[in-house]
Amino acid sequence: TGLPDPHDAARTLLRRGAESVLASLGPDGLLAVDAHGAWRCAPPAAVAGNPTGAGDSAVAALAAGLSGNAGWSAILPDAVALSAATVLHPRAGHFDDDAYRRLRHSLTAARLGAASPSGW
Repeated sequence: TGLPDPHDAARTLLRRGAESVLASLGPDGLLAVDAHGAWRCAPPAAVAGNPTGAGDSAVAALAAGLSGNAGWSAILPDAVALSAATVLHPRAGHFDDDAYRRLRHSLTAARLGAASPSGW
């Protein structure tokens, strides 16, 4: 969209016909927006390590959640936890299972409000 703010970009894409928008905020987590609202989930603190494969892990968790018809409040924490646990593992393509379980238990997706394509 060329817009610097992910919320504004998501609203623009909804106005253009998207049913939902999912944006990576990098180390600041994920944002999901649809006609019902907006949700954001972020790790509780900065995660240092090897980021190789973290995006792939997030996409895998997102795909699993979407295929199971889970809502954003369940999908986003799982994806953020798996992505962060991947960063914490020293070997690319792997994740720290203990960190995943710990993070998954502690993360929630914050609802940012009811959405409409024109604004919140």
